[in-house]
Amino acid sequence: MKKIFVILLVLFSVTVSAKTPAKKVTVKVYNSKEYSIILDKFLTRAEKYLETGDKKSLLDDYIKNIESSRVMKKALEDNYDKDKEAFSLVEVALFMKSSYSEGEDAKKLTDEDYKEMQEKFVKTKKYKQLEDYATIQTTTDVK
Repeated sequence: MKKIFVILLVLFSVTVSAKTPAKKVTVKVYNSKEYSIILDKFLTRAEKYLETGDKKSLLDDYIKNIESSRVMKKALEDNYDKDKEAFSLVEVALFMKSSYSEGEDAKKLTDEDYKEMQEKFVKTKKYKQLEDYATIQTTTDVK
């Protein structure tokens, strides 16, 4: 009797969960104007990060707001220069250790911190998209 009850309970829960509709996840895809605003706001925040030398927050903000944004192809084309500016700002801050290193937060960064941030940055889709533009190489790669 107990086994029959457990089997019925399992069947009932499977049936109920199968009937529940899946939640639709809506992802916002930005147009040219919206993406331009996102880039402008990032560049403004980036200046503040670089004043204090907070390169970790710079990278995290870039990944959160630029890298993870879903953007129409036309928006990427229309904002290519601004996108490239944001990309190169992060790239220079991470790969040229002496750049933007006057702030207190930058002085606390170790070589290991830079290595981790560089690896994280290189793994982004945006890096792969703009790597042809990339002109700065890590010092360990150049011999």
